[in-house]
Parts: sequence; structure tokens; C-alpha cells
Amino acid sequence: MAKQLDLRDTLLRVLKSKLRLSDYYTLILYEHWEIICGDKIGKKTKPKALNRNVLTVGVENPALIFELGFIKEEFVKKVNDFFSSEDKNLPSDKRISIKNIRFVNE
Repeated sequence: MAKQLDLRDTLLRVLKSKLRLSDYYTLILYEHWEIICGDKIGKKTKPKALNRNVLTVGVENPALIFELGFIKEEFVKKVNDFFSSEDKNLPSDKRISIKNIRFVNE
């Protein structure tokens, strides 16, 4: 099992050097999404893109998009809290802060 973690960490390190920073952060969010937003919502939504501090999240159905609109601020806080705990080793100009979330139908 330790070898899987080592391989995962190695792959993330390589991808970080090859991807744009926003794509790398989207990948990290995708990897930890259910931890960030909980199992119930995490299974029905997935982070798709991060552009100019706006996170685009794919959602299974339009009714859920409507419901998530009411707790958007909570999502922004959860994502930013996650990044603040993950970004400790990054220089301040490389740290990310989400300003808004856009929910789209998948």
C-alpha cells in the first residue's frame, strides 16, 4: 500500500511541473472532492475547471444546481479552507483562493 501512495505522490509532483497551476489545482480538488464537500454531494458533483478564481463544478441534474446555489458561500469556504491547509509549502504568489463557484449541468 505504501508503494501506491509513493506512486500517487510522484505522479502529482510530475503533473504539477507539467500542468498549468489552475489545472493542477483542479486535479487536486477532483482527488479530494468528497472529503471537501461530503459524500452525498461529492458523488453528484465534480470539479471541472478553475479559471480566474472561479471554480466550475459539474452537477448531475438541474434541480441540484438550484439547491447548491443556496449553499454556494459554504462551498467557497470549504474549498478555500482545503487549499489553505494544502498550500503551506507554496510561495504566497502561487496560493489559490476561490472567489466564486459556478455550477453547470453535466
